[in-house]
Amino acid sequence: MVKLLVIGGVIIFLLAKKWPLRYIILLSSLLVGALFALSPLQIVETFIFALIDPATLRLLGIVGLVYILSGLLNKVEILGELVDSLRGLIKDYRLTLAFIPALLGLIPMPAGTMFSAPLVKEVGRPVGLTPEEATFANYWFRHVWEFVWPLFPDLILFAGLLGVKIQEIIWVQLPLALTAIVVGLVWEYKNLKKDNTVIHQRDIFPNLKRLFLGIWPILLIIILVLGIKIEVLISLVIVILAVFFLNLPKLTAKTIKEIIRDNLDWKVLTLVASIMIFQRMLQVSGGIEIIPEVLAKWGAPIFIVLFIIPFVLGIMTGMGAAALGISVPLLLPIIIPDEINLSYAMLVFAGSYTGMMISPMHLCLVVSKDYFRADMGKIYRMLSFPLIVVVLVAFGLVMVKS
Repeated sequence: MVKLLVIGGVIIFLLAKKWPLRYIILLSSLLVGALFALSPLQIVETFIFALIDPATLRLLGIVGLVYILSGLLNKVEILGELVDSLRGLIKDYRLTLAFIPALLGLIPMPAGTMFSAPLVKEVGRPVGLTPEEATFANYWFRHVWEFVWPLFPDLILFAGLLGVKIQEIIWVQLPLALTAIVVGLVWEYKNLKKDNTVIHQRDIFPNLKRLFLGIWPILLIIILVLGIKIEVLISLVIVILAVFFLNLPKLTAKTIKEIIRDNLDWKVLTLVASIMIFQRMLQVSGGIEIIPEVLAKWGAPIFIVLFIIPFVLGIMTGMGAAALGISVPLLLPIIIPDEINLSYAMLVFAGSYTGMMISPMHLCLVVSKDYFRADMGKIYRMLSFPLIVVVLVAFGLVMVKS
């Protein structure tokens, strides 16, 4: 436990010193190997196996294609069409800021905030959003469906581990999703000014037409991924090719090279790879498995144990599915003493969600932060109040139903 705290302390210290996150994660991976007495050969093998793992390669492919697609949409002015139509249809740009990432949040995609980031940037530019404000809107509303959207891997895994229908979990956790939406909107209306110069009054039908012309690539991805159930990576390739051929007159070989050169961010790709290495190193070391044992020996209260274990694992892994996959089997005796207590289960999910949302390992957070060039400390300050509200609602619901 002390070793894990040392690693966490090193990460926090280096973040405060504004080291590039990709270097921090790589250094932390080496530190995990050293502290948990892995041999040099084991460390090297872990690095290599993490990099050639199909999950890592798929993730790198998805992130790279999202960058290319967003650059392509910007070049052929589809992003501008979408943003302008929303400005003409929605009278308050703050609702547009929430709507775009929330819509794209329905697509279960690693580093999915990258898909909505260019749109959020376009909406925020005329009103002078700070990098941190844009990052918050993009990041927060992307994840408001995490509690209830049945296609999220976290929720699918959670239902499977508990042995219940996913609909049962959705109904129990619906108040948390509604809380996340409301508290996000409250934050926007409290902290972002209303700027009427952004509003353009136009006829509704021309704007609806422009909205369709701007949103069809997004709708196509939703249809391919959620409707036809085509893999995200392949769906992105299909959409990129569709946009390319429909805009062929505008695209030259030189233009395509510029899109790839200007939009493919190798720093972010390196960061993604470093996070996958860190996660694998934690698994190989066995360090994560120590946490539940220690808390159990301390005799912590049930509510605290149910929340803290997935919370800590969420911070360490940056993945809700990973945190739940490790913590739920260990907590099943508490969640299901005689029959299942879905309120207790909800608290476990809330813990993993909160830890994941503040984790420097969370791809959505770090790639969005890097895209907008935001300050991580300021982002954490913005996230603190909404997350505290969600946690308080979760604890309140458990206490009322217990």
